[in-house]
Amino acid sequence: MLDFEKMKEAFPELIKFLPVTIQLTLGTLAIALPVSVLFSLILLGKRKVPKAIVRFILSIIRGTPVLLQLFVIYAALPFLIENISSRLKLNVDVYSIDNKWYAYFALSLSAVAFLTEAFRSAIASVDRGQSEAGYMVGLSNRQVFRRIVLPQAMVIAVPVCGNIVVDVIKTTSLAFTISVTEVMGEAKILGGMNTRYLDMFFDVFIIYLVFIGLVEYMMKLLEKRLVRYRTREEK
Repeated sequence: MLDFEKMKEAFPELIKFLPVTIQLTLGTLAIALPVSVLFSLILLGKRKVPKAIVRFILSIIRGTPVLLQLFVIYAALPFLIENISSRLKLNVDVYSIDNKWYAYFALSLSAVAFLTEAFRSAIASVDRGQSEAGYMVGLSNRQVFRRIVLPQAMVIAVPVCGNIVVDVIKTTSLAFTISVTEVMGEAKILGGMNTRYLDMFFDVFIIYLVFIGLVEYMMKLLEKRLVRYRTREEK
């Protein structure tokens, strides 16, 4: 049975680690978003070799579990950094690097796989006639993409990106496996201390439910606002 007193006592302690979950989410998205846009442009391009490389990378990411990717990055990245720094004669102490950075990099991989497809389809759905109109008024390729294509593609991609953001929030719970203590990690610690795992996990269930609900609500507000903007533009 649930011990509501234990749950009440533990809830403030768990909430203290919610900023870590938020930080992991934002850090993951900060890495994944630009990489995803770049990958989507490569896939839409005409160069076969870069497209093949990107497809190979995405197939590896999609074909392996996120937890496995996290373990591989946590084990391999310090080794690579240490070897590169020694060859370049740089004094880099890999043991002083915060484990959050490994979590950012590893968790961003799965986000890149889904965001790339979302951006690729969104960019491809923008009417080519608008790009041609931009070229006619003297805009360069970069200006056409930045001023015309990208804003419209973002509007189209927002609904899908909202679901991906929610998935990123949920995958941050895996960061505890590499010693990054967030909400789920603190619940495991408290559960081990008082042997009340079910109570702690139920608290986490409530925290995630409310937090993800707020994020979904914010994404829906953003989507409605962007849809109104697109409607005005079409008129």
